[in-house]
Amino acid sequence: MDIGTLLFNHDPNQPIGRILSAEIDTAGRRGVAKVRFDEDEASETIYRKVTGGSLKGVSIGYRIDARESVREGAMSANGRFQGPVEIATKWTAYEISIVSVPADASVGVGRSETYPETVAILESIAAAIGAGRSENPEESGEIGGFEMAEENKKQDTGELRAEEMAAAPRLDGEARQAAVAEAQQRAVKEERSRVGEISAMCRSFDLSPDAYIADGRTVDEARAAVLEQLAAKRRPVQVTVVADEGEKFRAAAADGLALRAGIDVEKPAAGAENFRGKSLLRIAAECLERDGMSGVNGMQDEELVRAAMTGAGAFPGILSNVAHKSMARSYQTAPTTFQLWTARGANTDFKESTRYRLSEADELVKMTESGEFQHAEVTEGAVKTAVATYGRSFSITRKAIINDDMGALSRIPALYGAAARRGINKLVYEILTKNPTIEGAALFHNNHGNLASGVISVASLGAAKAKMARQKNIGGRETLNVQPAFLIVPPELEVTAAQLISSVVDPTKANATPNPFANRLTVVSDPELADTDAWYLAAAPGILPCVEVTYLNGREQPTMESAVQFDTLGIKWRIYLDFGVNLIDYRGLLKSTGK
Repeated sequence: MDIGTLLFNHDPNQPIGRILSAEIDTAGRRGVAKVRFDEDEASETIYRKVTGGSLKGVSIGYRIDARESVREGAMSANGRFQGPVEIATKWTAYEISIVSVPADASVGVGRSETYPETVAILESIAAAIGAGRSENPEESGEIGGFEMAEENKKQDTGELRAEEMAAAPRLDGEARQAAVAEAQQRAVKEERSRVGEISAMCRSFDLSPDAYIADGRTVDEARAAVLEQLAAKRRPVQVTVVADEGEKFRAAAADGLALRAGIDVEKPAAGAENFRGKSLLRIAAECLERDGMSGVNGMQDEELVRAAMTGAGAFPGILSNVAHKSMARSYQTAPTTFQLWTARGANTDFKESTRYRLSEADELVKMTESGEFQHAEVTEGAVKTAVATYGRSFSITRKAIINDDMGALSRIPALYGAAARRGINKLVYEILTKNPTIEGAALFHNNHGNLASGVISVASLGAAKAKMARQKNIGGRETLNVQPAFLIVPPELEVTAAQLISSVVDPTKANATPNPFANRLTVVSDPELADTDAWYLAAAPGILPCVEVTYLNGREQPTMESAVQFDTLGIKWRIYLDFGVNLIDYRGLLKSTGK
C-alpha cells in the first residue's frame, strides 16, 4: 500500500520511510498508522533512535478542508463545543513525521496498544537484512549476513577477492575469525551503500527501489533501469479531467434551483432540468441519501432539514451557490450610472494610497551668450485614496426551507447585491452634491474655474465647454484643452438634455442653425441628484479621471460567505465589498447652477 510518506521533523527533504496503512480509531479518537523505515543510513539512524527510545514523538502534516465558526456562547453544530471556537470539520493528512518535540505529548511511538505490532514491522527490516544468515559463515559462504550466488560474490563484495576467501581458512584461531569478521563488515558496508544509493535515486523520481535492491542490481544497473522507466512514463499522454458524480449532482441541483427561482443561467449543468421541479426538502433528502444516510424517507421535515444542514453535506453548498448567483446577477444589473463616467482604481490594502500627478515642464528659453542654462523644477501634485469595507449579514431559516420559499433564497441575496451597487452610486454622486474641498477650495468654485450658470442650451454648453478647455495643469503654465464627454443631469432635465444632444440643429434658432453638440455628449441621468436645476459636465475618465471608485485588489464584485449557524436554525450569509470613492482632480468636472 502506498498512501503517504514518513518524514523526520516534517522536513520534505528528509524522507525516512513510507506509510503502509493508516486508519482512525473512532472509539478511542486517535489515528493509528503502520510504517516501514527505509534502509539508507540516515533512515536507519532514526530507526535506531526510535527503537532505543530516544525518539518517541509523532506528528502529522495536514490541510483543513472545511471549518465551522462558532461565536461566543453558541454551540457547535454537533453540540460538542461551546464558542468562541473554530472547528475543523473536515481535514486531510498527507504525511507522518517522527519528531524530536511533538506538539501533543500524549501521542507518539509506543503510546498505543498497537506499539508492539508497529515495532514488529520496523524490525522486519532487520530480519530482511539477516535473511539467509547461518551460524557458520565459513560453511555457508555468506559474506556479512547476505547469502550470494557464486558468480556475484566477487562483484558484490568489492575489495574482498577470491584469493582472500581462499586465504581465510589458512589463518589460525583469532586471526582467522578477525579476517572473516572484517570481510563481513566490509560487505555489509558496501551493501548498505548500494541500498542507500539506489533508494535515494528512486526516491528522487518517486519510484520504488524494492525490485532493484531485491534483484541484487548494481547502482549503475539500477540507474539505467530507472532512466528507462522514466522515459516510458514521460511519453506524451492525453489526460481528460472528469468531474465525479458528487460534483455533477451539486452543479445540476444548484442550476436547477436557480432556473426555478427565475435566475438566468447561461449554460446550465447537465441534468439541471431534472431538479427544476423539485422542492428544497426533496433535494435535501437526496443529499442525505447520497451521503449514505438510511431512513431518510421516514424523517419529519424539521429532522430532515437539521440533518441536511449539519456536517459536511452538499445541501448548504447548493443553497449558497443559488444565493450567490442571485446576488451576482442583481449586482451587475442594478440601475446605477456611476460606472459610466468615473474611473476605476485598485489599492492593495486598507492603508491610504497616494496618486501622483506631475506638472508640465517649463518652456525652453533662449540661451545667453555665455551659454548658461536656467534651472527649472517640475512640481508634483498628490491626492490620497482609501478603501473601506461595507457589509451586511442575513439568514434563511429552516422555516423558509420547509415552506419551500424560493423567493427567500433568490430575492434576499438579490436585494443585498443591488444594495451594494447602489451604495457605490450614492457615494459617487455625494461628491457632486456635497462639493468637498480639493487643492485649497471647494470642488466647484470660481477659483477652480469650473462653476457656470444658465439653463441647458447650446449657448450655456458652449460657455461651459470653453471654461473646461481653459483649465490649466498644476504648474499653471500648460492649458489642458479638456473636452467634455458626459452631460450629467437630474431626472427632471433628462428629456431636455436628450433632445438638445440628439438634435442636429439648435432648437432655440429658427433658421436651422447647426447644433455643434449633436451626438457629441452622452447624457447621464441619476435620481441621486436632488437639485432639479443644476447640471454637470465631465471629461472621459480615461483622459482626465476626477472621481475614482477604488476597489481592494481590483475585486469589483461583493464577496458572499455562508455558514450553518446553531442559533439561526438555518443558513447565515454575510455579504461585503471593499471599496472607496475618492476625488482625485477637479479639472475634468464642471457644474452649472442651471439658473
